[in-house]
Amino acid sequence: MKQTSDLAWCHELLPGVSRTYAAAIAVLGRDLRDPVTIAYLWCRAADALEDSWAGTSEQIAERFERFLAALDGDARAADRLAAEARPLGAESADLALVGGLPIVLRAHAALPAGDRDALRDGVRVLASGMARYAVRAAERARPGTLVPYLDTETELHDYCWVVAGCVGVMLTRLFTLRSPARDEDEDAERLRLAPRVGEGLQLTNVLLDWPRDVRRGRCYVPAAWLDEYRVRVEDLADPSRLGAAAAARRLEALARAALGVVPEYLDRLPARQWRYRMFCLWPALWALGSLQHARRDPAFPLGPERPRLPRSRVRALALRGLVWGHGPAGVRRLFAQAG
Repeated sequence: MKQTSDLAWCHELLPGVSRTYAAAIAVLGRDLRDPVTIAYLWCRAADALEDSWAGTSEQIAERFERFLAALDGDARAADRLAAEARPLGAESADLALVGGLPIVLRAHAALPAGDRDALRDGVRVLASGMARYAVRAAERARPGTLVPYLDTETELHDYCWVVAGCVGVMLTRLFTLRSPARDEDEDAERLRLAPRVGEGLQLTNVLLDWPRDVRRGRCYVPAAWLDEYRVRVEDLADPSRLGAAAAARRLEALARAALGVVPEYLDRLPARQWRYRMFCLWPALWALGSLQHARRDPAFPLGPERPRLPRSRVRALALRGLVWGHGPAGVRRLFAQAG
């Protein structure tokens, strides 16, 4: 009974931390929906340690150490981290999730061994990478000075790997446990493409969150780009700076190139596995739709807010995916329509 209530808590919490991904996860069959929900909550809890919980480099490092210990099954570490987060949960849904980490840990422990291993491997890469970048940023922080979070374009790609690409691999492993490919080469090809799918979604979020991130002191535009375009972090919110607009176009081009791999990934999923196909297809269509929507906003990305894809458009893209997303020709038609 306890395991059932832990899992129910995870499903009930999910829409509060991400309504969009909750909608995508809901399309999955129950056997895959449960581990994917738990995986997503692990990832969002790690994200909270990076983004929502300020501290010194030593404090951030210690929190991630406890998180990783909890991921390995250390209930005491999960309890200690959750106890510290609970007083802050009223101000942040992400930190409320960290406050419930022992529940997520118990739900994770109840999964089949293969699912547990896939989740642990993927989230370990994610949390270790996040810790590396977050601790470095805290060490570099200076009052009144905005410092880029990343140094080079290579680091931008590495950051996308540790926060999203490894998640693509983890989800592919979970799917393969239930629907292995016809041969090992096909399984290997799915795993090869999976990081690029995750990178496309992450680069889209980096671009769309640009206005919010810059104004809260976080800059994911690499320092090397800023030097190349002769702009400062502060200039990324200045409509008069042409270099900032050029950096935005470059970031969008990277996002579109990575999203362009999604049809190849879907080619390697059986048409009968339509639920997982929609789970992968919908976020990519929403990302492309969001990029189109942002292009129509003359203030983006130097204005004050992230452009939001209207819910009617989100539903329309999901419906088109259900109609056309079951074969290669239909998927490519959808991507052509989405720009």
